[in-house]
This record gives sequence, C-alpha cells and structure tokens, in this order.
Amino acid sequence: MTVGRWLAALVLMCGVAAADERDAERALHAAQQRAASGDPLAIDALEAIGAERPVTRWTDDAWRSAAQLAERASDFPRARIALEQVVATSDDEQIIKRARADLLRLAGIAGTGGEWSAVAAQHEQLLQRARERGDPAPALRDLEALVRAHPGYPRAAMAMLALAHGWERDGEPERAIGWLREAERAATSATERTRATAELVRTLIRHGDLDEANAAIASIADPLLAARLRAALAHAELRRTIRWVVASVLFAIGVLAMVVLRRAAGSWRQVLRVLVRPPIEVWFFIPVAAVFAGVAQTGNQLVARAVIAVALAGTAVAWLSGVILEVTRDRMRRRAVIAHAAVAAVAVVAAIYLAIDRDRMIDLLIETWRGGPAMR
Repeated sequence: MTVGRWLAALVLMCGVAAADERDAERALHAAQQRAASGDPLAIDALEAIGAERPVTRWTDDAWRSAAQLAERASDFPRARIALEQVVATSDDEQIIKRARADLLRLAGIAGTGGEWSAVAAQHEQLLQRARERGDPAPALRDLEALVRAHPGYPRAAMAMLALAHGWERDGEPERAIGWLREAERAATSATERTRATAELVRTLIRHGDLDEANAAIASIADPLLAARLRAALAHAELRRTIRWVVASVLFAIGVLAMVVLRRAAGSWRQVLRVLVRPPIEVWFFIPVAAVFAGVAQTGNQLVARAVIAVALAGTAVAWLSGVILEVTRDRMRRRAVIAHAAVAAVAVVAAIYLAIDRDRMIDLLIETWRGGPAMR
C-alpha cells in the first residue's frame, strides 16, 4: 500500500471516529434531557450509550449519569454496576477517583457485595413516605420494624437518627431520645457516634433535660462541637430562668385576681358562687377555642398541646377577668379598667409564652417564620 493510501485510510478512520463522537454526544444529551423530564426509561438509554463500542469520550459520562439515576431510585446494585463501568471505560484519573469513592460510599449503604441493597432501598422509600404530607407515624413505625429486623444493617445508626427526628417532630420526644441513645450504641464509626451524641444533646436541651445534656456533652471529644453545644446549653438555662420568671408573674397575677375578687365579693363562699357562673366573655371564647383545639388535634401533637394549653389559659383568664368586672362594675373607674385590661393582657401573653416554649414549640415557630411552612 502506498503512502497516499495509508493517509487516505487514516483520514477515513479519523472521520468515522469523529462521527462516532458526535453521535454519542447527541445521544447522551438527549438521554440526559429525558432524565431531567422524569422519563423512567432514560436510564436504559444511558446504559445503552455506555455499552456502545468503540468507547468514546462520552462513554464514562453516560455511565456516571446512569449511576446517579439508579442511586436516586434506590437501585443500588444497578448503580454499582454503572460505577464499575465508569472505572473500566474512563481515562480521566479524577473521574475514576470519584467513581471509586462513590463505590465505597455505596458499599457503606448496601454492603460490599450488595447484600443490604433491598434493606437500603426500603429504608429510602420509608424516609420518603415519612416526609410526605400527612401522618408520618405509619412510615416511622415501619422504619422502626425494618431497623429492628436487620441489626447488622450498616446504615442502622443513620436510620435511627431519622427516626428520632421524625418522632420529635410528631410530638413524641421521649421516643426520639430513646432512638438517639440506640443510635449511639449502633454507630460503627467515631464520626457516626459523635453525630448521634450531638443530636442527643440538642434534643435533650430542646426538651428541658439540661442535666442529662450536660453529662452527654462530656463524652464529645471534638472541642469546637462541645463548645457550641455548651453555648446552646447556656442559652437553654437562660430560657429556663425566663420561664420561671414568667410563671411567677402569672402566678402572682392569679393571686392578685383572687384577692381583688375576695374583697369585692365579701367572702370566699360568695367568690365560689360568682365563679360558678361563666361570664359572657367565656361564652364567646369557648366555642372558638374548642374549634382551634379540635383542628389542632388532627395534626402535629406538639402544636396540638400548645393550642390546647393556650385555649385553657385563655379561658381561665377570660373567666376570672369577666367575673371581676361583673363584681366590681359599680366601683371600678376608668383607670382601674385600663389597669385591669393591661394585667389581663400580660397574663394572656405570659400563658402563651409558657405554652409555646414548652416542648420548644417557639423554636419551630421561629424556624417556620424564617424558612416557611414545611410541605410533607
């Protein structure tokens, strides 16, 4: 063969290779667009592109995209196969390094041989169910059963952290704390154990178990994390002091109200007689409070408890305030009426604060105000 023929053949081969590259690029972009639109068959197209020969510069990209889709669908064996193909077909050391790191991460999720793939997939599905709108308790109970049935599951500690978060948001802090203690015991690394302990401390602080929180902080080796948790503990102790002050003010207002009522009524027997008859304010307030309390019972139990506490406190303030106004109607002057209204307002605000600060509902309100309502 002459030199000219060799050159012609070389040009022809380069042209074919360039055409293959262009075809692979177009096919990859089309498959990625299908994946972005939610097409469930896009992963098949990506795998087909990765399996085509000769290998092109887009082959490893197709396998990487297929691995991402498979992991997103909790199909961990399929994701592992795609990542192995990335390692086998790529000539980019950085891409190979990332693929091997992803393979190690998947081994931590589904096991080195994929033996935990089914459990991991069910774990992800239950987490998704728990995040959906509606009652998360059935999904959380199913996740509890899954964790208990598979004690060797490598992500057991992470599942327990998710259970703790879910049960706390659903109004069962004791159950949440129990799972955080289980997560500490189930942790397979120092990082997991530290994370579980830190979450336990934060949860104990949120629910007022400050002495236990302080004891748990002592087991955290990371000095920066321990310092942050101690700062949170100090803030919680300040809030506990504020709660005592607010409760004392509310108690003092109640005592003052009874003293005023006793003087106006003339005897404790007469006080009991006037208190038995609800004033008109209560007849207006109770139906509204009952509706709010009933609606709250259908949702988050933390919110329900706070709403019921506010409703009861509001009823008590309205009852006492109305009775005092009725008994002292002929003797109370304008200034006294204004002072009475101010004290009643302080009592209502104090009661509301105590209600929403219990179970750290005030933190959920602040979080909702900053980030908007959660849609699950």
